[in-house]
Amino acid sequence: MEMPICGNFLSGTCPRSDTYVSKETDSAFVITCRTCASHNIWPHDRSEKAAKYQAWLKRQYDLETKDIEARKTRAFSILGGK
Repeated sequence: MEMPICGNFLSGTCPRSDTYVSKETDSAFVITCRTCASHNIWPHDRSEKAAKYQAWLKRQYDLETKDIEARKTRAFSILGGK
């Protein structure tokens, strides 16, 4: 992710754009400028949520496949063994 430029810098009221991610929530990033201490909110990318969902679906599929394969294996017992 490329850091966004300070909004105050773009409007000419901040001498230098020095932004960083000060906080991350489930739905957005809080971007703060070190120079003017302004805060901006940037929402998470929707493609990130889609990728997380796809990864979850793949994990569920893998778990199901392992479970099915485990049920297919035969249990052997030795007759007369002590």
